[in-house]
Amino acid sequence: MRYALPVWVITRAVLFLAATQVIPVGLADSFTNDVRLYGDWSTVLLGGQFPEGDEKWQYPPFAAVPMLAPHLLPWSYQISFYVIALLCDLAILLLIHRFSTRYGTGPAAVWAWTIGAALLGPILISRYDLMVTLVAVAALTASRDAYVRGILIGVGLSIKVWPVALLVGLRRWRELLTGAGAALGATVVACGAAALVMPHALDFLTNQQERGLQVESLAGTPFALARALGWWGGFTSYQHGAMELVGDGIETATQVSVIATPVALLLLLVWWLRATPTETTYYDAAFTTVLFLVLTSRVLSPQYLIWLIGIAAVTFAVHGSSQRPAAWLLLAAMLLTGIMYPWVEQDYSWDGELPGTLLLVLRNLLLLAAAIVSFVRLWQSSVPQRARRKPVPAI
Repeated sequence: MRYALPVWVITRAVLFLAATQVIPVGLADSFTNDVRLYGDWSTVLLGGQFPEGDEKWQYPPFAAVPMLAPHLLPWSYQISFYVIALLCDLAILLLIHRFSTRYGTGPAAVWAWTIGAALLGPILISRYDLMVTLVAVAALTASRDAYVRGILIGVGLSIKVWPVALLVGLRRWRELLTGAGAALGATVVACGAAALVMPHALDFLTNQQERGLQVESLAGTPFALARALGWWGGFTSYQHGAMELVGDGIETATQVSVIATPVALLLLLVWWLRATPTETTYYDAAFTTVLFLVLTSRVLSPQYLIWLIGIAAVTFAVHGSSQRPAAWLLLAAMLLTGIMYPWVEQDYSWDGELPGTLLLVLRNLLLLAAAIVSFVRLWQSSVPQRARRKPVPAI
């Protein structure tokens, strides 16, 4: 931390200045639009209800917490949101430092977060995913008790759904049942209390049903490339808060993407049933599972990589983790994503220009490679090889 903390201060100061447009960068609205939307939603929340009939509201009830928190600070909503995001960022760094110190693995994990997360650019502090990642990193590092982990996972699930993936690494039946039970209990209490206090708390359960295929998604990549090459006559349209693809074949690709998620989970189930728990299994499985969820989703927004880099940094802190090769691939994808948003976002999202689209294709290929490497390494590190047949002695 001796050198990492000053580097963190410098990089985050640059991100703050870029997010507030003191340092001019690309399409500045890429950073301010979501924060402005959070501010609008917070006004509705302060009125005593969750957003009604808003297709962009797709979050569990406790998402209200990071959106309302900026009102506790004296500055404008935008500045206050960035300040809270930076505090969460720092808290993640301290959790990872504490965890790596406990394992005695050196500074790799701290640097993975300090530099790796910064590669994403101002998006890092312009989305509330940083707050969710803080809860997820706490679930991974704060305690080895399955009950405590389960409660933290339940809190994370009540803010955004993906932290439920952290249950996959609980390898023993007792741990799994304890953790899943605690997570379910925390989620029911959180969502139930919100539903009792404020109307429309559970609208998020149906608001995502009509979502289409986002241009940044893995399933959308072939169409984005075909459009840039002039082989596909479709286009992109702003729908459900994202740039979605419209045209021939998109409905089929969307269905394939939807089916891919349970197929990926089935692969993980096969692994779960055959694996033997190791010291690193919980952390490695968390990284693989979240990679699978991100890659098979109809939506692959840049902020999703915040989840991944948080878990990747944790794996760097674990002795003998199998996930370092996949984590390095993720870091390369982080860099490309930081270039894409906002520098060349318009080139592939709106105009379908070839240079920006090629950058998107390369980024998604890196993420796909990371997912494949991650699963193969997870399998090899935890599934015992079959006993080799003993040679028949010569007579």
